[in-house]
Amino acid sequence: MEFRQLTYFLTAAQTQNFRKAADLCYVAQPALSRQIAALEEELGITLFRRVKQRVVLTPAGQEFANYVKSALDTLQQGQFAMSRLQQGQGGTLSIGCNESLATALLPEVFSRFRGQYPDVRMKVSVNRTDEVISLVEQGEVDLGLIFDPDVRSEIVVLQELFRQQLQVLVSSEHPLARQEPREITLSRALEEPLILLDESARLRKVLDRIFLQRGFVISPSVEISSVEGLKELVRHGSGITLISPALMRSAHHEGLTLLPISDLQEEFIYALVYRRFGTLSLLARQFIDIVLKTKTLTE
Repeated sequence: MEFRQLTYFLTAAQTQNFRKAADLCYVAQPALSRQIAALEEELGITLFRRVKQRVVLTPAGQEFANYVKSALDTLQQGQFAMSRLQQGQGGTLSIGCNESLATALLPEVFSRFRGQYPDVRMKVSVNRTDEVISLVEQGEVDLGLIFDPDVRSEIVVLQELFRQQLQVLVSSEHPLARQEPREITLSRALEEPLILLDESARLRKVLDRIFLQRGFVISPSVEISSVEGLKELVRHGSGITLISPALMRSAHHEGLTLLPISDLQEEFIYALVYRRFGTLSLLARQFIDIVLKTKTLTE
């Protein structure tokens, strides 16, 4: 049993297609098929069955996939531990990140990372959460930072960083800013003109899900594609919005007030994502280590 066979197996399980799996693994499809067949022969079980144009895991294949993921995750933890014993190096680190974390988290983490590894170049691709996950799967970035992940992937590892509840963001001159926090419910907040990110934004999808679950029919007075633009509209009294406190960390927010919502207890996850297999670069492991050690993420 070889490492590459396990890599091919998990990729095929994720894509449900040997050709797509071969593309992701940078190998010819016949070679991938032969390696999976050899793995099945060694194990004495059938891992996949064909369904029309797809391949799907058999019950035995699904159970084996759980063991493989656990083994590869343990191996990567060992790689992280070894990276802490090594010196820094030069090179380029590629990161995928959604807009919220690019403004709320990256500046602080970059400062710490650059302090230890000043010769490293960093390239950041700012994309939607789903696009960041795809970039990680394709190996186009070393790792990703995302909000409210809905990951169903055998290819990537998701590591939670912190959780937060959504809050109401208002101008400091708004009447809500002077109310007792326990008086601010979701229904009360939605009585105000509402400013939201456009429908493609992950935060907007979270809000739409909440509104649907609570039976609220909303009609935003403004929809905008920029988080910073949204804040400015709120600052100037054009309406209110619902936002994660993490998005206020690095921006100048004089004239803005965050208020808890007494009946909105759901927590939303900020997470780190990276490929489960393949060798993470030393730079990527060092960066992940610094992210995980950052103690002020939730402050």
